[in-house]
Amino acid sequence: MRPLVQTILLICIISFGYAQKKVASPPTDPLVGFDNFVNQMLIEWRVPGAAVGIVKDGKILYTKGYGFKDLKNNLPVTAQTLFPIASCTKSFTATALGILADEGKLDWNKPVKDYLPDFQLHDEYATRIITARDLVSHRTGLPRHDWTWLYANLDRQSLYQRLKYLPLSKPVYAQYQYNNLMYMTAGVLIERISGKSWENFLREKILSPLEMKQTVLAYPELFQSSDYSLSYRDNNGQWLEQGFGSNIDAIGPAGSIKSNVVDMSHWLLMQLGKGKFGNQQIISETNLKETHTPHIIVSPAEITFSELGYASYGMGWNINTYRGFLRLSHNGSIEGFRSQMTFFPNQNFGVVVLTNTGAVDYYFVNSICNYIADKWLNLPVIDWASRLKTAQAEAKAKQQKTKDENASKRKSDTKPSQKLSSYRGKYEHPAYGSFVLETRGDEEFIGVFHNLPFTLQHYHYDVFEGTGAFDQAKFDFRINATGDIDRVVVTLANAGDIEFKKTAP
Repeated sequence: MRPLVQTILLICIISFGYAQKKVASPPTDPLVGFDNFVNQMLIEWRVPGAAVGIVKDGKILYTKGYGFKDLKNNLPVTAQTLFPIASCTKSFTATALGILADEGKLDWNKPVKDYLPDFQLHDEYATRIITARDLVSHRTGLPRHDWTWLYANLDRQSLYQRLKYLPLSKPVYAQYQYNNLMYMTAGVLIERISGKSWENFLREKILSPLEMKQTVLAYPELFQSSDYSLSYRDNNGQWLEQGFGSNIDAIGPAGSIKSNVVDMSHWLLMQLGKGKFGNQQIISETNLKETHTPHIIVSPAEITFSELGYASYGMGWNINTYRGFLRLSHNGSIEGFRSQMTFFPNQNFGVVVLTNTGAVDYYFVNSICNYIADKWLNLPVIDWASRLKTAQAEAKAKQQKTKDENASKRKSDTKPSQKLSSYRGKYEHPAYGSFVLETRGDEEFIGVFHNLPFTLQHYHYDVFEGTGAFDQAKFDFRINATGDIDRVVVTLANAGDIEFKKTAP
């Protein structure tokens, strides 16, 4: 019996030792096979070019470019290639406010009106109580109204002065409403308090100490670089250059930064480093935490995948959980470019992905970011590409359903109340600007808004439907007491009903 006991004991010890060794063995290097994965995603999602940066434990672990920044000339993306990062800029503006708070020049909770006496919204109550914190947490009640600035020939100050003509769609604090114009206003606030332009403040207080040496803030600077990406749109399977005419520089604090994955890795290191980069404290840990703190629930409150928690918004950051881990992130979209930056503060890990097409929206960047997260968090890898392809198909089906429902609501056998020439003329709004309508054919108008062409086709009665710049927007023409067409109410997504008055025949 004794030899048998010894044998069993020996087997148990060996087994235990093997088990201990197996558990203690280090995980596979997360970067093994990563290049192949990214290149495969470029093919599957049809993305011309991208760049990826990864940081961990205070160090840059990976920066690399994939695909092409210029298809015509076969120029590859590099780790230094500049991309417009669009709304990823918002975290920089929120941080700039935090720096002013560190300097004792800004109180997060003090009304903006106290710093900007000329600040004026359409709603007087909102004008009096909105704070700097509110400007950058999307809770002012102002909807996007993006057509006030997109492709318009207006500068920042002109847009700021037009805020008073834009109706709020919700009471202050009532609901999350993403808004670029309020971030632009935060930039004006920075300028007034500091005595420096938003651009110069960022260069001095953020870009220079972070050694973001290649990052630029306006297109003229970008075009002086020898390494920047073009953007592309899909035209029936063919890539066409999208161009740079959006006027994003005018609302710079909301989205005008152009950077690369090397410089953006420095940005993530500072976010993970409690406001410190190298030996320099860029922003205090206290005020950096303010930007990382949830301020409002993102509406609608929904969980698209079981691995994701409910989303909230801080100041320049979306905040939720990914597979149980706290995650902060932000994405950006302008002129075909798509960007995504993500970090996990408790794991001291972050990633940035920059791309040059909007043809697949954020599906590609999310596929990359989620894959990297799974690898570095040492979790079973989820096939996010397949999941997101299903989500993409469902989104397209939903869009088609909306179009079908729109067509079904059209009242047939109706006609305009007046001859078509009566609707021609110039229509103006004090914030949105103007457009001129000319007739084309028996039931169609052509027009130009902010240098973008559009057409109007008869929908029913005195309602016309837009194409081009005003795709699917309804134009409801109204008649005055004398029976003349004197205005048109245009229903715009993320803005509501905007009335343009007829000022010339």
